[in-house]
Amino acid sequence: MDRVRQRHRDVNELAATGLSLSAIGRRLRLDRKTVRRYRHSDLDDLLASARDRGAGLLDPFTNYVQHRFQAGCTNSMQLYRELIGLGYAGGYHVVNRYVITIRKGTAVPTHTVTPSPRIITSWIMRPQETLRPSETAQLEAVRNACPEITAACDLAWEFTDMVRHRQGHRLLDWIQKAEVSGPEAIGVFADSVRQDLPAVTAGLTLSYSSGAVEGHVNRIKTIKRQMYGRASFTLLRARILLQP
Repeated sequence: MDRVRQRHRDVNELAATGLSLSAIGRRLRLDRKTVRRYRHSDLDDLLASARDRGAGLLDPFTNYVQHRFQAGCTNSMQLYRELIGLGYAGGYHVVNRYVITIRKGTAVPTHTVTPSPRIITSWIMRPQETLRPSETAQLEAVRNACPEITAACDLAWEFTDMVRHRQGHRLLDWIQKAEVSGPEAIGVFADSVRQDLPAVTAGLTLSYSSGAVEGHVNRIKTIKRQMYGRASFTLLRARILLQP
């Protein structure tokens, strides 16, 4: 807000000396359209526009703020710090003003569309660092609203971490946790993993992979389909052996 006031003052002071809009723009290093807006707009209108732009940055996070406020976190600074961690790029005063409207009961209720299960699943399965700030905030809101999703999310992240870092020694503990506290679908998956525990543990521990074999199988299927079933086995065998 201080920058808006200062810019409005600078533009109008230079305009009062008789400088053209282009000359003022060169002096202040501003675009001519920006100079015109500050020259012909009231300061109150410019401040209101700046406040609206700041509030727009908060829009993806209002659900999260309302949920945290209802959960007992009513400190604006604490909420501001949490939003910064989620990727919020606005200022503290925008958050504080919104919290005040919640206290007064004048905050506009959020009317966000509930994300579909497919979208929520994509948020959970993607690396957390690749999520946009708005997606992180929405996922956090969904986790806070549904304990089952929270449990599924935590178990999925833990299993993914085991796969990426080959930590098969953690598998049995994960299975027990999934069977006791996980959603039914993950419990069924954990039970199937337990039935083939040695093989799955080896897959999460050793560096060996069947990827090369699967690649050759797919190559053979591709060659077979290219011939539309009209060639003999002899030709198929020759193409497979001769093609690198």
